[in-house]
Amino acid sequence: MKTIGLIANLDRDINGEYLKEVVDWSLSRGVRAIVRESDAKFLSSEYRMAKGDELYKLSDMIVTLGGDGTMIDAAKKAAVFGVPIIGINLGTLGYLTDSARGEAGIESLRKVLEGDFKVEKRMMLEASVLDESNNVINSELLALNDVCVLRGALPKSKSYNVQINDSYLDKYKGDGIIIATPTGSTAYNLSAGGPILRPDMECITITPICPHKMDSRPLVLSANDIIDISIEGDYEQEGRSEVTLSLDCQENIELEKGQSVKVWKSKKHVTFLKTNNLGFYDILRMKMH
Repeated sequence: MKTIGLIANLDRDINGEYLKEVVDWSLSRGVRAIVRESDAKFLSSEYRMAKGDELYKLSDMIVTLGGDGTMIDAAKKAAVFGVPIIGINLGTLGYLTDSARGEAGIESLRKVLEGDFKVEKRMMLEASVLDESNNVINSELLALNDVCVLRGALPKSKSYNVQINDSYLDKYKGDGIIIATPTGSTAYNLSAGGPILRPDMECITITPICPHKMDSRPLVLSANDIIDISIEGDYEQEGRSEVTLSLDCQENIELEKGQSVKVWKSKKHVTFLKTNNLGFYDILRMKMH
């Protein structure tokens, strides 16, 4: 690893104090450090500043300094450019990150530079929005955790028609539908009563949110299945869309009447670097209590 790209959540790392520590340590090891333009104002060392996606193009590895949200956002971009990623936790849960801040974070980076790490590949989902004539109007929408179709702010349920591989599955009336990867099974999917899956599995879950039928249960599908979701009734209330497509709870797209959502396994994947010896069930036990 000759070049690392650093992405800091400055809401967690006030004044970039830990970012400065990691940059200085990297440079002392002869490793070039690249930071985002927005983070550079806190630094005085001989780093390189990058604009936009340049950081991902120039880096051999991405290091996030933040929580799971920071890592998810960076991981999706890293997947596009085929760059591995590792996270140092500055947040609360830190389910996806590899280590905590301070000496533990520096130690994890030292291990990576010395080749003492494991590689974990995680599947992703891809989604597109279609109009009433099934023409694609929004595509290449990536998610690491989940793709959700959700009702709006008003407490009014919607009816969601779900098809699998062009075969009708069921109509779910409730607050929405979560389509999750195994990585995302411990996120929103878990809160909605969905199953917990090992992150290295290749499958997709469908979990209804607050369903109005007693027999509405989560499903586990093959990773090769293609899911279509359409919504019955009006999409708008008082001029606002009442149906939203949410990707990893980070990117939200308001849907218009007649539009539907198609979801499938992406050809891209995220490559996580791991330096600790904790297994999936160790992390599950520690983080979920």
